[in-house]
Amino acid sequence: MIETSFFNSLIGFFIVLTPLIFIHELGHYLAAIKSRVKVESFSIGFGPELLGYTDKRNTRWKFSLLPLGGYVKMKGELIANEESKNEDNDTFLKATLKNRFLIIFSGPLANLLLGFFLITSVFYFNGKYESPPIINTIISNQPAEIAGLEPGDVIKKINQKVINNFNDVKTIVEKNPNISLAFLIERKNVVLIKNIIPNDHFHDIYKQNVGRIGITALSGELQKLHFHEAVFVGLKQYYTMTLGWFYGLKLFITGNVEKKDIAGPIKIAQISGSVLEKGITEILVFMSVMSINLGLINLLPIPVLDGGHLCFYIYEAVFKRPLPVLVQNVLLRFGLIFLVSLMILVIAFDLGF
Repeated sequence: MIETSFFNSLIGFFIVLTPLIFIHELGHYLAAIKSRVKVESFSIGFGPELLGYTDKRNTRWKFSLLPLGGYVKMKGELIANEESKNEDNDTFLKATLKNRFLIIFSGPLANLLLGFFLITSVFYFNGKYESPPIINTIISNQPAEIAGLEPGDVIKKINQKVINNFNDVKTIVEKNPNISLAFLIERKNVVLIKNIIPNDHFHDIYKQNVGRIGITALSGELQKLHFHEAVFVGLKQYYTMTLGWFYGLKLFITGNVEKKDIAGPIKIAQISGSVLEKGITEILVFMSVMSINLGLINLLPIPVLDGGHLCFYIYEAVFKRPLPVLVQNVLLRFGLIFLVSLMILVIAFDLGF
């Protein structure tokens, strides 16, 4: 378990999650206002109201007792019923199918955009650590040593591809296990070519084979980035984090994930408290990861989640009529039972069961 005080965990949890929940619900809210749908309440948290105020649109903005989420309450119902045709023009069900889809989709979209904004901001204001393509150490009996590489060698090219930093080396080697690679090396102003075949190594996180040659890098140097460079690096990191989420989902569905690797609300609070002690950069990176996760989780096609409602609207678009109310209600009940059961299971894992 992560060692951090209960107070730090609680404060960290609020600092990290409250803005993410607010942005998610703000996405729903702005799309609803744009679609001329009245929003009756905007809540951070569930249950009894702790504090709040009513704005000029007569929307009640409030903080509620249980901070595990939030909601935007729009006028009318989310599911069509016999009385729907008689509802006022500013109700959710009076909005066009396109606008209803947009209102629901805008919540997850807001989180995905926030995740990209945060990680890009970190790179723009802080820069990026990069290691030069210089070998620091050689691991014994590995392909690099067998091929005759030495500490201090500068890797200039691999298979005619120019190498700019050590991460370029790592990327190429990992993608080519058991394939001969031509390394162009500079050693004391002498250029050498070494043919190296990376070993086949099973990656515990990716659950697939990657190449390894047995070298390590020098310590990274902080590189300042221009805006367009920060955006490009942010996109690459965003892609990596998104791909990591899908890897995790795949492992979870197939049952190949360890209980210790599943983070529920308790573990998230502990991580948040730990990150809080490391400074603003670590907080923003963690918030970026959590925002992306929140956006993607909400897009899962599970009834009750935004993704479940979007599936209902896709059905309506394809078949030119809504899914029967009874079917929607049954699916929503099963979705709620599934999510509550999953939450209990995850909390049990957090507690070490």
